[in-house]
Amino acid sequence: MFEGLYIHIPFCNQKCPYCDFFSVVGSPVGFGEYFEALLRELEYYRNLYGFNLKTIYFGGGTPSVVPPEVYEKFFHRLEKLIDLSRVEEITIEVNPESYTYRDFKLLREIGFNRLSVGVQSFVERNLKVLGRKHSVKHSLETVENAHLAGFENISVDLIWGLPDQTPDLLREEFKILKTLPVKHLSAYLLTVYEETPLHSMVEKGAFKLPSEERIEELYYTLLGETEKLNLKRYEISNFALSETYQSKHNLLYWRLKPFLGIGAGAWSFDGKKRWHNVRNIRLYIDKLLKENSPPTAGEIILDEKELLKEAIIMGLRTTEGIPFEWIKGKLPEEVIEEFFTFKGDRIAFNDRGFLVSNSILSLCLSSTEWK
Repeated sequence: MFEGLYIHIPFCNQKCPYCDFFSVVGSPVGFGEYFEALLRELEYYRNLYGFNLKTIYFGGGTPSVVPPEVYEKFFHRLEKLIDLSRVEEITIEVNPESYTYRDFKLLREIGFNRLSVGVQSFVERNLKVLGRKHSVKHSLETVENAHLAGFENISVDLIWGLPDQTPDLLREEFKILKTLPVKHLSAYLLTVYEETPLHSMVEKGAFKLPSEERIEELYYTLLGETEKLNLKRYEISNFALSETYQSKHNLLYWRLKPFLGIGAGAWSFDGKKRWHNVRNIRLYIDKLLKENSPPTAGEIILDEKELLKEAIIMGLRTTEGIPFEWIKGKLPEEVIEEFFTFKGDRIAFNDRGFLVSNSILSLCLSSTEWK
């Protein structure tokens, strides 16, 4: 029984240089045709698995390039397949320049109750560095309009670890953030993924990443600023004013709960198996609407050891951590003492541990104790 539903909207007005999610610029097909295919895929899995949905998440791509009226029609059909009254959280990702007050009003009426706004930075210079088209003014207006339209649960994304970023410049972001009705923050360290324009720029020396020392400075500045705003960390990159405003959908991922992903390029997990859809919009639609077949491109069946490793990786992203028993004997005692904290029979990274979590997880998962 799936507890979460992820709906991938792959359309974008532009491709950001750092993004490695499946997306296309413009709309090679009509929105109506794509959303019809989404409903067909959803119907297929409902008959196969059944649902116990707690969350729905519209991600991208850029879901806000789609007019709210399209979502309105979609939800009229969706409520015939899913009991929406049982769904606690319905999130949509939006770009700052996309929607007006009227649009947000309609989204609330449709049933959306959480927004994730892709601000990325409240500093104009940083937006240019990231290749974003919107302005700081757009971001402020978007958050204010959404709040006035009835959105209480608003999250913003910020990216840190940018070229020439100093602790003082990072503090500037928070000076603006504290003036806004925001209940949740996702603060991501800029990551360079292969096969992205940013990767090419770094390789050519056109984009200079901060040193490890500067990253550490920025990291502790970030923690200090979130603490001032009473934003409590609950995951490596996520902070909320209280448990009420934590992302229920993302918590399903981190707790390794079953979720269904529909749409071109989407991933799913049923508790033992992961699978993903074709990364081609036309092929995705044709598979469902013409061939009446699932648009699956590949799958991975996980054995018990692999599932445990995934549970460790995902669970240690959170401050609730994992049972200590899962990693007992798989890390040197001095590593445990320096980078972890105990909570009863559970173990979680401390602040320093989160900073170097990738290295520690690599050490843990390569332990000879797994043999």
